[in-house]
Amino acid sequence: MARGEQRGPYAKGVARRAEILRVALEEYGKADRQGASLKQIADSVGLTEAGVLHYFDSKDDMLLSVLAARDRVAEETFDLDSWDGIYDALRRTYETPGQVTLFVEMMAAAMNPAHPAHDFMTTRNAELQARLQQLIGPAADDGWLPRILVAVVEGLQLQWLRDGDVDVVADTQRLTETLVKSARRRPRATKATANAEAPRPERPSSPSTTRTARTAS
Repeated sequence: MARGEQRGPYAKGVARRAEILRVALEEYGKADRQGASLKQIADSVGLTEAGVLHYFDSKDDMLLSVLAARDRVAEETFDLDSWDGIYDALRRTYETPGQVTLFVEMMAAAMNPAHPAHDFMTTRNAELQARLQQLIGPAADDGWLPRILVAVVEGLQLQWLRDGDVDVVADTQRLTETLVKSARRRPRATKATANAEAPRPERPSSPSTTRTARTAS
């Protein structure tokens, strides 16, 4: 047996877990804004709900694994190191409202530092911002622009779930082009220019100067 090759119950468990994730991703991909249910996923793989969760640490772990699987599909399908690839991936995202609902729900859950979504979203955001920083170049060196763009996309997802007429891709593209163009035009402040432009604090009057002023008056 080749090194690292797994047989027996372990290998079967890994394969079964992968199948559940594939089916769960499909179920969320077909679902409307209400999302998919654990029962739908269980029925599709021929297991009980408890049988599905047997392959994960918890229901939240399964849901985050679905989002991770969605991200892997996007990486394999689109060139996410280009603006066109990012916009194409966004466009594909909004063809699957159930997956968007799942992402928004996990994004809200991430507010709790003890929830597993917290670490997942923190890591994901850091990776997205690093990717955007590479695309934008030196104009993004302070990290503000990538952070704002990620925040805008997250916020637009909420608007889209409330109002399907919101064009997330067009809005994101328009804002990105405006902000990036502006940032690239703006001269980068050096330490020397920052010091030169900073207001100088007023020097306090010495006691002798104060006495002279009083005498003169």
